[in-house]
Amino acid sequence: MSTVNKRLLWFKAKHQVENDSISADTDGGSEPRRPLNLRQIEVFRAIMIAGSVSAAGRMLHVSQPAISRVLSLTESRLGFHLFERQRTRLLPTPEARRLFGEVEGLYHGIQRINDLASNLARSGAGRLRIATSASFGERLIPMALERFCKRNPGVHVACRNVTYDELAARFLTGDVDIAISMLAPDHANLQATALGQDELVCLVAGKHPLAQQDAVRAEDLRAVRWIGYPAAAPLGRLLTALLGPEVAASAQIEVHSPINAIAFAQQGLGAALVVGWSLPLVLPPGMVVLPVIASTPVKIWAVRSRLEPLPVLAQRFLTAVSHVLKADKQPSHFGTAP
Repeated sequence: MSTVNKRLLWFKAKHQVENDSISADTDGGSEPRRPLNLRQIEVFRAIMIAGSVSAAGRMLHVSQPAISRVLSLTESRLGFHLFERQRTRLLPTPEARRLFGEVEGLYHGIQRINDLASNLARSGAGRLRIATSASFGERLIPMALERFCKRNPGVHVACRNVTYDELAARFLTGDVDIAISMLAPDHANLQATALGQDELVCLVAGKHPLAQQDAVRAEDLRAVRWIGYPAAAPLGRLLTALLGPEVAASAQIEVHSPINAIAFAQQGLGAALVVGWSLPLVLPPGMVVLPVIASTPVKIWAVRSRLEPLPVLAQRFLTAVSHVLKADKQPSHFGTAP
């Protein structure tokens, strides 16, 4: 037999084996011929965490159709369904839940290796990653970190301000260990614990019409310039509940951060409604802080992931935050700054 014929027979035999293998993957057999690859495991984990194909796509920064294709191939290889489709949600099957436990064990192992490598690169020092609402980044977080760092020298701290909408994604992508938020997130994989509370105050320049009052009421804002927030933001929700939708929508200026609101108020652009921890330790000259009548206390939440244990350094940081809150180290700002 010629060399060409031998190669042709070898190619046909190889092609037949590949076809048989593909058929075995898709004919519903109980034992798949090919194992899952890392990408399929990654997509499966993302869907389990995010709860839907679209959310998993955002988490992995890929398109929804791409996630759907990988999921379909994964289920075909396994020979059983991982999810039950109900409207826009995917409900995990019992098989998926068992598989997820093993997958999480794998990911936690990888995370421990990465954390160890990072710590070794820092000569044994640990790492703490914090996310916070901007309202608490002015004084509460710095004061807590001052106490924390004295007791944990050498720890590398990464702290970032995040919006409420960004909070869940930061945890699901593993970017943060602990968060301090004004609003408890509504997410099945996040856990929120109340640490304390704050109060709503009104900050105005000395020449503002409200500066001569002893306190501010909802009706006072109808006739003056004031600075508000998006309706979906934590402060926006708080003001809507306090002032009513009509008054809450009457703000002449809208900002996304209380830090901006304070800066705008300092320039005489309107009254800024913020929580007490947003105020700087030393007020700019001539600024007036007024209590807001009938405002409900604003809770301060510690947010963590339910999918993994809270790191020891994050636990120590929460202890520092709780100490600062219990000590009530807020300056008494009511009145006019010199």
